[in-house]
Amino acid sequence: MLSITDLLDFIDLDRETVQIVNDATQLPEAEATAMASELLRTHRGIYLLHEMFKDQIAEAAAAYEISRERSLRKTYAYFSRKYPIPHMQ
Repeated sequence: MLSITDLLDFIDLDRETVQIVNDATQLPEAEATAMASELLRTHRGIYLLHEMFKDQIAEAAAAYEISRERSLRKTYAYFSRKYPIPHMQ
């Protein structure tokens, strides 16, 4: 049986993106991993992941969680380079 780490390596998904989905949806880690993987398959899904990141950055800023906000911004910068925001029609 594959571990979550093996699965993440196989589908080229980082743990931070899974955590964003987990925090946004409250799904267990395995289900959040599957959902993140599915979202990465479409332009709409990638757009939704960008929105999840932005929402959580805004929530951290509003709650004055400076270290969490900084960490999320760093993770989002990496995600944005890897998966640019698609042009939605």
